[in-house]
Amino acid sequence: MYLHKSRLIYTSQATKPFSTRELLDLLHDARAYNSIDSIYGFLYYKDEFFFQIIEGESQLINNLFDRIKKDKRHTNVKIISNNLINDYLFAKWSMGCIEFNNPKLSLIPGISIELDNKESIDRLITNLPEIASLLISNPELNL
Repeated sequence: MYLHKSRLIYTSQATKPFSTRELLDLLHDARAYNSIDSIYGFLYYKDEFFFQIIEGESQLINNLFDRIKKDKRHTNVKIISNNLINDYLFAKWSMGCIEFNNPKLSLIPGISIELDNKESIDRLITNLPEIASLLISNPELNL
């Protein structure tokens, strides 16, 4: 049986500011569950707003997003894109993180991509225009 791969991109607003500890706890839990289901992606957090890209088998992504929508830690969940894909952009990340208010988070092992992996970097560079065009076409995101 062929499984379809999906990439879902969404934004939401935190119901209260996340401390570094709360963000790390969120990432720890996400990485644990995502590695079980072979779900990949990254989370961007800034000024109480989340921007997340999740990738994986379509049904698992749909199940995860159903849980995400019910999470009381955020509100105003908006889908930016939900598409079938051929390849994963973030196959090495069970959940990467970008949090510009605290750049030290990017130094924690497993939080961000291994920067010496040329194949992963090349795939990101190739596909970032697609992600960027989605962001540009949604200026209300204020990212």
